[in-house]
Amino acid sequence: MDLGLQDRVVLITGAGGGAGPTIARAFAAEGARVALHQRPTKERQTRAGSAAAGIVASGGRAVTVSADLTSADQVGAMIERVGAEFGPVEVLVTGTSAYRPERFAEITDQSWADIVDDLLGATFRACRAVVPAMQAAGWGRIVNIAARSGLVGVSRAAQYGAAKAAIIGLTASLAKELGPNGILVNAVAPTQLLTVKDGRPSIPDDKAAELAKAIPLRRVASPEDLASLVVWLGSAANTYVTGETISLHGGDQR
Repeated sequence: MDLGLQDRVVLITGAGGGAGPTIARAFAAEGARVALHQRPTKERQTRAGSAAAGIVASGGRAVTVSADLTSADQVGAMIERVGAEFGPVEVLVTGTSAYRPERFAEITDQSWADIVDDLLGATFRACRAVVPAMQAAGWGRIVNIAARSGLVGVSRAAQYGAAKAAIIGLTASLAKELGPNGILVNAVAPTQLLTVKDGRPSIPDDKAAELAKAIPLRRVASPEDLASLVVWLGSAANTYVTGETISLHGGDQR
């Protein structure tokens, strides 16, 4: 199936962590030109850089861009860099993550502000930066990576759950406002993903096996599961789905 992504310009924020590299490779496999955003930290730069290098080595087109998404100026500079390299962003995937486990009564004002801005604020700034060009072109796709906890809540990380829920609300609002401009905006709310970092799984085997028992599909979601959904939502094959938050939970609706 042709997803209509050949030569489309895709920007993925938070591409240096979690499922970001997998999502980038999936878009590149469809012929898209991919910009992988990374936080300005060595570890994430290494992961995003390795993913970009792999895409280029396979004959694809990819670059890395670094920016602090809590800074409007840095976000603007990032968009300009992508534009100079590939052209205006046509598909935006916001995947920045920040998680700080804390009991609710112990969350400080600063902790609340930090996590909410790292998640909701970063998503807002990235969307705001790419929308004008999408409106001018009359076409665009935005896929915001939320979380299942944004729908059902999460214990001992209220600021994270609240921010992810707000991203879902932002997604619905943007879909209504930008639909007349040909811009489709959706969110994906995955459960915990089983990723591999430095050869080690993010979830120990015994815990993953225990989690899988409560999932009808009997396995924990993989980055590939998320990537396939994100790529379709961000493609030209998606012509009418907008304003939705799609859970990725393998049938576990708790």
